[in-house]
Amino acid sequence: MEESDISVVVYNDRRILGQSLGEETLKSELNNNPFAYYFVMENPEDSAFLGHVSLWIDSPMAQILNIYVIPELQSHGLGSVLMDFVLEFLKQHEVSTLTLEVRQTNTSAQLYYKKYGFTKVAIRKQYYENGEDADLMLKNL
Repeated sequence: MEESDISVVVYNDRRILGQSLGEETLKSELNNNPFAYYFVMENPEDSAFLGHVSLWIDSPMAQILNIYVIPELQSHGLGSVLMDFVLEFLKQHEVSTLTLEVRQTNTSAQLYYKKYGFTKVAIRKQYYENGEDADLMLKNL
């Protein structure tokens, strides 16, 4: 991800996730956080935005902050491409433990993560701005 991608990521974060870190925080993450890794998935033909993943890596641990494919292209295998990229990238960085949070109401995402070997290890009470709980999920690599 480059600074020029920030506005489209913020737009899609809000559209898909209902919230975003915002442009200033993302810019700071890209330029100042040595643990932050942000990626965008683009169409190779026209560079159209397809999805996004953000990670914090403090080897041997990592956390997925956000991962998504735009709704118009979900259920076409792009999520698997994105997750496979993440897992390979983390292996190269000698990560052995990967975590993420997911809304308890997001059953499709939970099933997707379970397909990749994530297991629920805890509940984070009132994790989201609306007071919704999150499931903390973990995968050993």
